Amino acid sequence: MKQEKIEQFSEQLLEQQQRLADLLERTKKHLYRREEPYSADFAEQAVEVENNEVVERLDEDAKIDLANISKALERIEQGSYGICTQCNDSIREERLEAIPQANLCIDCADAATN
Repeated sequence: MKQEKIEQFSEQLLEQQQRLADLLERTKKHLYRREEPYSADFAEQAVEVENNEVVERLDEDAKIDLANISKALERIEQGSYGICTQCNDSIREERLEAIPQANLCIDCADAATN
């Protein structure tokens, strides 16, 4: 893969990394710095709890995505970006354009999900 393309993917990954870090900061404030008490109304409490569950899931997903992005940036530094970590074949550029943090080629990713 050309160095220019790798730099483009690196920029995308760094932008995603920053966006996720910002998201994690906001979810952290929502989940862990809650100062107002729950509503006195039971139905309203149920909605608030459900909202917190959604934010917790977003927080968990963002942490996983952030870890995958960090690993992709490490692979760029090591010179192994774009190489499947399972079979050592090249990951197609089209896949990396869709999922820049991908560490598996499409065949290995399909096999992992089945």
